[in-house]
Amino acid sequence: LVLDGGTVQAPVGGNIDVAGSVFSVPDVTAKPAQAEIRLRSESSLTAALSLLDLPPFGFMTKAGRAPDLGQGRAVVDTQLSLPLVRRVEVKDVAYQVRGQILGLSSDALVPGKTITAEGLTLTADPQGLRIEGPGRIGKVPFDVAFTQGFGPEQQGKSRVAGSVTLSPATVAEFGLGLPQGMVSGSGRAEVVIDLERNAPGRLRLTSDLGGIGLTLPPVGWTKPARSAGRLEVEATLGSVPDITRLSVRGGGLEAEGAITLSAGGGLQTARFATVKLNNWLTGAVTLTGRGAGRAPDVAVTRGTVDLRRFDRPAGADQGSAQAQGALSLSLDRLIVSEGIALTGFRGDFSQRGGLNGSFRASLNGEVPVTGTAVPSRNGIAVRLQSADAGAALRAAGIFASARGGALDLRLTPRAQKGVYDGRAEITRLRVRGANVLAELLSAISVVGLLEQLNGEGIFFSEAEADFIITPQAIEVTRSSAMGASLGVSMAGLYGTQTKRLALQGVVSPIYLVNGIGALLTRRGEGVFGFNYSLGGTSDAPQVQVNPLSILTPGMFREIFRSPAPVLRQGN
Repeated sequence: LVLDGGTVQAPVGGNIDVAGSVFSVPDVTAKPAQAEIRLRSESSLTAALSLLDLPPFGFMTKAGRAPDLGQGRAVVDTQLSLPLVRRVEVKDVAYQVRGQILGLSSDALVPGKTITAEGLTLTADPQGLRIEGPGRIGKVPFDVAFTQGFGPEQQGKSRVAGSVTLSPATVAEFGLGLPQGMVSGSGRAEVVIDLERNAPGRLRLTSDLGGIGLTLPPVGWTKPARSAGRLEVEATLGSVPDITRLSVRGGGLEAEGAITLSAGGGLQTARFATVKLNNWLTGAVTLTGRGAGRAPDVAVTRGTVDLRRFDRPAGADQGSAQAQGALSLSLDRLIVSEGIALTGFRGDFSQRGGLNGSFRASLNGEVPVTGTAVPSRNGIAVRLQSADAGAALRAAGIFASARGGALDLRLTPRAQKGVYDGRAEITRLRVRGANVLAELLSAISVVGLLEQLNGEGIFFSEAEADFIITPQAIEVTRSSAMGASLGVSMAGLYGTQTKRLALQGVVSPIYLVNGIGALLTRRGEGVFGFNYSLGGTSDAPQVQVNPLSILTPGMFREIFRSPAPVLRQGN
């Protein structure tokens, strides 16, 4: 029996054109005879699904969904086989459905998102329903399959699975709240969305990040598009998605946390319990959104920062931080250089025009210090102050014999990595039992000062130094210490790793009297003084004194003094 033309009124969605449908009995002698039905139909998607929801199919009822999944046309070819007996049960009917959905537009498959597709393939059998093919979720291209099982345990449950294009458009479409410009290029991501009746969808997305560039200029992190990585996202979909897990690995970054999005779209809060970045940052980081088009505030709530390993972002300048948010640091440990660390570091900084703000910490866990950070041409300049200069110098392992005093230290970075210009000023410092100074006083046979050094200590009303710090050494370009009993000047090199000394200067006893006429000499040098040089190591200094230099007045001393050692490239 062939149907040349005709329509069927669907329960929902209008008429269904069934022209071309065929009813046949291949063998009329069989007991019972078997009927085969080929139902060809063309209609709206809603009408086709409502027809397939009738007995014996009940597709949509089994899925726990209404037939109105979206707009579009359905061209369907349904094959049925059943025995010609008085009572036909569902188990006796075999069926298979194949068709196409054209011009699909649906707001019901994924809550809060519009799915569009020019042409999808529909298949169904007693096990379930499957719709698959290329399309778009919002503006994001995809190639996925929607599956719906018909078993009792699958009632009300379905799944969307496949691949999507990951790009800046994806970030914007799903309102992930990532900083503008963080994502570039495009790549593929595997996505699974589990759907359940009367509940928001649950999304899982993974990608190897091939072809996708990621960057966060404020922290100097970049993952080039050509390099691989790993992205894993788990989220609850809805009018406001909830990203319950975000894991990123690549370009030297490992981070895992969760993101809360604001009702109007964009980032509300991103909390990363574990962050590792280029071997210089390990800890926990929280990002707080400040609205569309504005970079988030950043808070590092625990962990360690190693400035020795930090590379200043390429192309960073004062203007590049104009739109950056505030930065709050609560670190267990901030490593400044070999042997010098700030523990219990707490600081609040603005990034407008460059990093600037104030902080407090403990130097190597022993003495409280306060400081400020300001932008400079080559990075962040730091001013560090302590009410106990002696304790600070001892804690830093620089000078164990210092007692008391107030310290004011300024460090300004140079263009070379790990190199700083420094200036230190100390007032009311007392030195007691210093090996190098004891050797020096012994060499010039100043017995009274030597006894004073080993007793209550020698008092210096003021001391200052200009120096250059490198990863291997400190070059003292100029330094002096002055007190009523003694004046000392010093310049040269100290190897921070080898502890080797290459220093020279002038020691002037009875500086209160000797320094009155020293207007034409260097600070810390009186009219009369002894030229000295220091070699060896800080643990075993080798002192050489020129006793005849006492006969050379200060104004002529430069004529007979050789230049102090200085740092050279590669040395």
